[in-house]
Parts: sequence; C-alpha cells; structure tokens
Amino acid sequence: MKKTLIALAVGSAFAAPAAFADVTISGSINMGIEYLNVGDASDEAITQFGAANLGANGEGTSNFGVASNYSNVTISSMEDLGGGLKLDFAYQITAPASSVGGVSNRNSHIGLVGESWGGVWWGSNENIYERYFYTIDPLDGAAGMGGNLQMMGTPGGAVFGTCGTPPCGYTWYRRDEQSIWYDSPNWNGFTFGAVFQTNYAKNVIPDTDPQMWQLGAKYAGTSFPLEVWGAYGHRKDQFGLVNAGLSNVNSGISSSKDTAWHVGAAYTLGDIKIFGGYEDLKYKVDDPLLPTDFSEYSRAAWYIGAKWNLATGYIGAQFIQAFEGEAQEGGVGETDEIDDTDAMMIGLGYYHNLSKQTQAYVVGTWIDNGDFATYGSAGISNASNFNPGATVWGLGVGLKHSF
Repeated sequence: MKKTLIALAVGSAFAAPAAFADVTISGSINMGIEYLNVGDASDEAITQFGAANLGANGEGTSNFGVASNYSNVTISSMEDLGGGLKLDFAYQITAPASSVGGVSNRNSHIGLVGESWGGVWWGSNENIYERYFYTIDPLDGAAGMGGNLQMMGTPGGAVFGTCGTPPCGYTWYRRDEQSIWYDSPNWNGFTFGAVFQTNYAKNVIPDTDPQMWQLGAKYAGTSFPLEVWGAYGHRKDQFGLVNAGLSNVNSGISSSKDTAWHVGAAYTLGDIKIFGGYEDLKYKVDDPLLPTDFSEYSRAAWYIGAKWNLATGYIGAQFIQAFEGEAQEGGVGETDEIDDTDAMMIGLGYYHNLSKQTQAYVVGTWIDNGDFATYGSAGISNASNFNPGATVWGLGVGLKHSF
C-alpha cells in the first residue's frame, strides 16, 4: 500500500494524468559502525620509495566511523508486453552515511526479457565478473569489510574501480556504464551471460578506442549440491597498468590490454556450503614512457571459504592468498617475479536474523601485506590502506534492513 501511494505521488509530480505501470520501490540500508587500523609502511618500502612519496609519510593510522556499504534505493518496473515479452526497468541510487558527495547512480538500466530466451539490457550495471564473485562471498555478498573484493579483482591499491573517461580504474570489481548485456534463462541449473561496453570514450585520449567485453557461465546442480562457474574479462585501451601507478605511456601513441579470469566451485553439506576458486589478472601496455616502467604485470590468487546456516542466521568465513606479481620492464626482456608483493586475508562474520527483513551483524578482517603489497580494506575510507607492506585489520557491527 505504501509503495503504491509513493509511486503514484512520484508519477503525478512529473506527468499529466495517465495510466501508471506497476512500480516497485525496494532496496537495502546496510550501515555499520566500523574501526579500521592500518600499520606503517614496511622499512623496505620506505627505503625503496622514500617516506615523502608515501601517504602520511608511510605512517600508520586508525579511524572510527560509519560505513554505508552497498545501501541503496531502487525504483523498478516490469511490464508485460504480451507474447511472452516483458519490459524491465530499474533506477538505483546510493544511500550514503554522509552528506558529502550526495547520492550517486548504481545499477540503472532498461531492457527486454523473454520467457524462453533470457534478457537483454543496456545502461549501467555490475559486470558479470563482479556478479559471479557476489554469489559466493559468505560475508553478505562482498558488501564491505571482510568481503572478497578486498583482494579479488585487484592487484592491490583501490578496492573499487571507476570508469568515466580513460584512463579507467584497474579493478574488476566495478560497474560499467554505457554497456549492453545478455543473461540467459536457467536451463536445468545452467546459466550464462555476456556484456559489451561501447566505445563511447573513443579518442578522449588521442588515437585510443577503449572497449570492454566479458563472458561467464555457471552451473548450480538441481539434484546434486554442486556449483561450478567461470568468467573472463577483456579491456582494451583502459590503461589499468597506468592507473595502478605501475607504468607511464607516451600519450597518443600507445594502447593497452587488461584481462582477467576466474574459476570456482562450491559444495553444500547439509547447512554448510564450502567453496574455493582461482583468479588470474594481467595488465599490458605498449610503448611505456620509461625503460624502467612495467610494460606487463600479472598476479594470481586463490580463495577458500565456508558459510554455515544456523537457525538464528549464519556464520561466514574466508581466506584469500594473493601470490607475488610477475612483471616485464620496458617491453623487453624476461618476465620476472616481483618479490614481496604477495598478501593474505582473513574475513569472518556472524549475521543474526532479527526478522525476515532485518539482520544484526559483526564482521572482522585482517590483511597481511608483503613488503611491497598494497591491499586494503573495503570498510570505511582510509588513504593509508595503500601504504606498501601495511598490516590492516578492522572490526564492524551494524544493521541491515531490506525492503
């Protein structure tokens, strides 16, 4: 009743009298009180780069605040067009914990859905690579602190990536605007999808043609409690290596290629779901500006975890190990291992059901970086997350209400 009245009020404010389609207002407010502690940069990193070139001169810090995680409000509509065809529309905005910066767009798109062939949408959305990680993260879908996005889909540095105009973010945990994608129907547990990002930013940097495409497939057994999945992503002229601060390019004459793939499996034993997987990221740029710049960088990682469903809620835990990166300098020579760029992470959380729509939770994370690794928390903002070699740990308590 309340949702219908709100939808009618919104519609009447913008249009002359007309027939309104059914509109749903939904979302989730997920806010936690979090503490984050970041250690000093390693002595080796300070010697290599100089304290003045590191955030806060390489000194650690701690802070205490409110994190909004993925809090959002979504206005959506599904209209039956007849003949098994439906129109699907969604407009989603953030619900931040701070007034600074205001609201911003999240997953907003329109598309057509068929009963037998799946659906095609265009707009902005979490990409396939990211969505596949969401389905198996035991800490509330990688919403924030302790989630797998702290180390998966990134070689270190920024947890989330953005892509307005190139150079774009280098993480694979990000929404891609100006995209067109397809998701299949569920055929006895098998689904797949594909996405393509248009080259709307062509020549923003002279002689570049930034594009992206991804593929993914998943099987969830209907009679056997096994899940397997895999995804692959390819980005052209989005300069992940440059944006990560690992290389420079000659403006106007260079190009880049970033690729990522991951595979995983999960098995359910009663109330316990056990999962694991492997990921490989590779970044390559042509014509680096300096002979000492990386022309290619790659890193692999693996993860394992479990989710235990209880009568009162569930417990989630996961461990992630990122291996040392491998790089090539100046576009020539052999690809060598970069020492002490490895890291490991532990995430642990308990989610207690207060009602069908509300949960209370406590979650913690611990990240141990190698001397030159820069992995950080997805919790409250802290620029010192990126100090190389820092040990990062945090703890959060909060409430999640879905409507």
